[in-house]
Amino acid sequence: MKQKITFLTAIIIIIAMTGNATVWRVNNRANVSADFTTLSQAINGASANDTIYIEGSPVSYGGGNFSKPLTVIGTGYWLNEHDSLQAYQETSKVTGLSFSSNSQGCVVEGLYISFVSYYGSAISITANNITLRRNHISASNWYANYYAKAIDISSTVSSVTIEQNWIEANAVSDNYAMGISFNQYPVNSIIRNNIIQCDTNDWAIYMNVENEASSLIVTNNVIRGKIRTFHSSQYNNILVYGTYTAGTDDLNSNNICNATQYPNENGNQQNVDMSTVFVNDTLAIDYFNMLKTGSPAIGAGVLGVDCGAYGTNDPYITSGMPPIPAIFDLEMNQTIGTATIPVTIKAMSHK
Repeated sequence: MKQKITFLTAIIIIIAMTGNATVWRVNNRANVSADFTTLSQAINGASANDTIYIEGSPVSYGGGNFSKPLTVIGTGYWLNEHDSLQAYQETSKVTGLSFSSNSQGCVVEGLYISFVSYYGSAISITANNITLRRNHISASNWYANYYAKAIDISSTVSSVTIEQNWIEANAVSDNYAMGISFNQYPVNSIIRNNIIQCDTNDWAIYMNVENEASSLIVTNNVIRGKIRTFHSSQYNNILVYGTYTAGTDDLNSNNICNATQYPNENGNQQNVDMSTVFVNDTLAIDYFNMLKTGSPAIGAGVLGVDCGAYGTNDPYITSGMPPIPAIFDLEMNQTIGTATIPVTIKAMSHK
């Protein structure tokens, strides 16, 4: 007989055959045997530096508070928008993450992190050396004059990397949604190759505190919403709309904007018609942010790279596919007795 098994199950089989890594499987679907059924159970049950694979499901795995270094890998998002990504097209959905003391070194990728409440954040970071990669991070509220933050960094942190994510925040009141919020200053941190989606009057990136120790790089992002930073280096970004409040010692070059937000110098381009930039700027999904033929963003970045999230040699990856083989079809021909089980795998590699 033939039996279909899911993407992450197949990945775990491959890892078991090729290495001795400690991995945990999380799945909450009926009639599926897994190590854990919620994210919090997996975090509590895993040891430092373990890897947690979260499989797709129509039901959320809940939130999680990280207090140890772990790697968490999901299946990506918007999987039904593309052919041959995953055999099972449900996302690995969680409802909120926090990174507190002793979680330095955590890496989270391929998750759909959704938070809806009267206020709060989808992700809260108070630890150093946290990496958020290839996630769909969404926050919204339903109470006026309370903040909805996709990523809230409320302490002075260092070595935080936010890369290749789709980040969105929506609030009932203007100015109360924030894609990435720094309530204290960041050190040696980077925001790169993300698509940040907020309304015109909401904050895509907001830095609350000015400090000379700040050192933030903002590069190759597609940004919709307002920006306020201090002591940052910003280059190769595309600011589709929203204001930019340039703080002390901000350095800007090779950015593209729809008005005059960036100064008309250092390779910046002002008053660019955004309909000439993207494949389609009217729909809110990631691959429409690719550059169209003849786009003014092509080759306009530092050292001749493309501006925007799909620029550089390490670009935004459509649907947030994790950098491991994607099993989009696997069949196991089981026989009775002790006969060897032949395995047929259809896979696609991702960077």
